[in-house]
Amino acid sequence: YLEYFDQNEDMAAWLLIPDTKIDEPVMWTPGDENYYLNRNFKKKSDKNGCLILDTDSCLDPITTNQIIHGHNMKSGRMFGTLMKYEDPDYAKEHPYIYLYEKDICRKYEVMAVFRSQVYKKTDTVFKFYQFFQADTPEELEDFTSNVKKLSLYDTGVEPQFGDRFITLSTCAYHVANGRFVVVGRECENLM
Repeated sequence: YLEYFDQNEDMAAWLLIPDTKIDEPVMWTPGDENYYLNRNFKKKSDKNGCLILDTDSCLDPITTNQIIHGHNMKSGRMFGTLMKYEDPDYAKEHPYIYLYEKDICRKYEVMAVFRSQVYKKTDTVFKFYQFFQADTPEELEDFTSNVKKLSLYDTGVEPQFGDRFITLSTCAYHVANGRFVVVGRECENLM
């Protein structure tokens, strides 16, 4: 994937879930998070958009959690097939998520799969999209216990303080501003 980094300075990484359609560049534009919402890798207008690394996520220095947003396209593009993870058998067949950066590949194992939504600022509920950094064991426990509670099934993955995560988020239509979410725990670094 190194050649792609040279083609667009906004590319933060490449996301791959083997044997699925999810095999795409991940863009990061801290000055304008929505820049690639309706643009492709070549910065041309495209309703598919790109996968977008949340502006509050960071790869250098790395934050505890990388949140990646993508459109839920009917064609299957971007995160159009992510909801297949509702089926625990699909998760067993596709347990790993790979994030290729310039110098490293991070391998994650699926830890939680759930439906949620973007809440009002005043709602006092767990908001998965606000977790980026765990500086204490209590902060990590709050995140992991909440996502495991929300999860549609138990994957058996048990996180510990110091672990890092990837959160894939796409639109879902079970409620207004619904989201479908897959969380992975980093299990290996590959060079």
